[in-house]
Amino acid sequence: MSNSPQPKVIEPIRRAFPALKAQAWHYKLHPYYTKQPSNVVGEYIRHFCPEGGLVVDPFCGSGVTGIEALANKRRTLCIDLEPLATFITRMGLAPFDKDAFWEAYRQVEQEIKPVMEFVRKASPQELEKYNLIEWYPRGVKLPSNADREYVEELFGRTQLISLAHLHSAINKVDHPQAKEFLFFVFSGILSRANITYHIDPKHAGGGESGIFMVFRYWVPPHPDYRDVWKLFQTRARLVAAAKEKGDKFYGDFSKEQNIFQVHCDTAENLGKYVAPGTVDYIYTDPPYGAHIAYLDLSTMWHAWLGMDVAPEMRAREAIENGDQQFDEKHYLEVLQNSFEAMFKALKEDAWLSLVFHHKETNLWYNIRDMMRYIGFKYVNTVAQPLAKQTFHKVKNPLRVLGESLIVNFQKSASRKIMEPMTLPMASVIKNSAERAIYSRSGATTEEILREVVPELFEANLILDAASKNMGDILGILAEDFDQDNNGQWQIREGRKVGNFIPPKDRIKYYLINYLRREGKANFDNIVTTVLPLLVNGHRLTQQDISDVLNEIAVSYDGVHWELRERDRLQGVMPLLGERDAFEPGIPSSTHHNQQIYKLALLAEKAGLSIYIGKQERSDPMLARLKPLPHLNLQSSPEDMKRIEQIDIMWAQPDGTPLWAFEIEESTTILSALERFRALLMAAPQIGINRRLVILAPRSRRRKLQQELTSSSYIGHPLFMENKLNYMYFEDLELGFSRLSRQFSMRAEEIRSLCQLPPPK
Repeated sequence: MSNSPQPKVIEPIRRAFPALKAQAWHYKLHPYYTKQPSNVVGEYIRHFCPEGGLVVDPFCGSGVTGIEALANKRRTLCIDLEPLATFITRMGLAPFDKDAFWEAYRQVEQEIKPVMEFVRKASPQELEKYNLIEWYPRGVKLPSNADREYVEELFGRTQLISLAHLHSAINKVDHPQAKEFLFFVFSGILSRANITYHIDPKHAGGGESGIFMVFRYWVPPHPDYRDVWKLFQTRARLVAAAKEKGDKFYGDFSKEQNIFQVHCDTAENLGKYVAPGTVDYIYTDPPYGAHIAYLDLSTMWHAWLGMDVAPEMRAREAIENGDQQFDEKHYLEVLQNSFEAMFKALKEDAWLSLVFHHKETNLWYNIRDMMRYIGFKYVNTVAQPLAKQTFHKVKNPLRVLGESLIVNFQKSASRKIMEPMTLPMASVIKNSAERAIYSRSGATTEEILREVVPELFEANLILDAASKNMGDILGILAEDFDQDNNGQWQIREGRKVGNFIPPKDRIKYYLINYLRREGKANFDNIVTTVLPLLVNGHRLTQQDISDVLNEIAVSYDGVHWELRERDRLQGVMPLLGERDAFEPGIPSSTHHNQQIYKLALLAEKAGLSIYIGKQERSDPMLARLKPLPHLNLQSSPEDMKRIEQIDIMWAQPDGTPLWAFEIEESTTILSALERFRALLMAAPQIGINRRLVILAPRSRRRKLQQELTSSSYIGHPLFMENKLNYMYFEDLELGFSRLSRQFSMRAEEIRSLCQLPPPK
């Protein structure tokens, strides 16, 4: 029977990524006020948008989202009200003709050469007398908070003469695309070729424009007058090299029709460019209040590049204050209209990731409530570290954001996201600290704070917490945690680990702590020490302790237990030396079903659907994975009942099985073989290349082999021994730790965790 494909269930990203801004090729294209770490944006796009899907950024800025979309083979639509932003974005996405560019460059170089020789040698008097007939922006007023009144006053005489002639020479280029890229290079040097630029003594050999330092036209006491042509020459090489590298990233994908669109417009008008329900994913970093007045701040570029900013455009800028003196009501109105347009454009169940970075935490609640009112489901928040901590962040850790918050929303009419339970602030801090310490086998104060901030936002406690200083926070932590010799916080001995950690892992935590401290101990001492610590939320038994003990420890004399070599050498939690600190948590359930859950997550990374056995899917943890309801198989009713009891199968979207897994902790292997036999009768191809897998603890190795060799399925006619693979719990745990850090995997990678059946 055939069934329609089931939509893939996408879980939110719950981890931060190291910010690798400096390594992105396109950051050298053009300076801009704020840029998202490119690798982080790419991770979100790959996770939330299918290949070939449409990614939209309605506040695109310098175009990082669009560039990462193309580089990852997704179509993109970028919108921004600021003309400079859309110019930078379009040039980052546009095809590049290297030969035409360098030919036009040499033409400009020949024309500008005599002018540059003159200005480099001329005296101040000669420069003042020079008759500058070439065009340059005259009488264009700067914002009211600028240190100069008009754009032309931002340049020394040498700079103004050089820029005017350079602008004129570029205008004479006949090749349209080459001319546009040369103006792009010209635009890229403006921030350095004016009197807001100075050498910062705090940065060895480095300089900065006052425009980007204080976000206004601030003229420092001692400007650094840069040579215009040398700036142009250097930037031309940077742009050409970056575009050539970009073309390699895009490949042939960028040459297809309608792959990207860039529009200078308000995000409120997103519906003009996409039909309702057609967008796969939105990643956006909107402007925040009065932080940066983008249209005002880009006045110099608008003037030189002939970009018209009409009054109606200024009227729709999402900003407070600025020269228009907009209030908060205007700002929130524009944002709400924009988010409503995004909601209409998104497909059902599609995701929107919103970057939040603002000093006023009240704005968080306004935006969150606005999104809920529109119809978005708030899912979670990730604290994404920035490359550098500010002094204010260090001094006021819960008052100043030291990272961006990436907030994940979903457009969904069916999926229900539970609201966070409001807890006392100290409890939120301690629970977050506990998870951070547990997942890293010890955590620094900063790592704990990174976990704490999203939790406080979600629990409506960030405003109360903002009044706390570092001493208050350290005092809260010191009530239940200790700092070790490396400055990392650890769970204090005798303190009961909380309910957020699965029972098996809580046992493992205490066992490893105890055995590392004692070296070795007998079972009675282990139980009497550890069992009293495990009273939170679950009834755990000596057998539970014994099961975990067999995984992490070994007894050489039959009496005393000591840690296996790997767990003795690693941190408090086993495998954390190889586990990503943000590895997906496995919810609390039976050990059997947790193995199914891990296999389901790996199937998702392989782009496959899952079928979970009828008995197992009664577990709420597994049911929420939305397994396929039916398989695409033709079989007798009796065999179909057996097939439907297989613990988990990886399948194509239409329900055709590709891999089958049976978890055998203590039961006989014969039931698994009977189910596999029924599956082979309906889908013999699944036996090819050993895609039937028995998953069991390594301690059952001999017992499983005995059962396998005594089975009637060995030899003619099924030759089951040639179609089976074994996987041990220990190997799955190691492999899951590695593979779960990836955002995708090939299904065949699971084979690396398998072994052939043990020899007779």
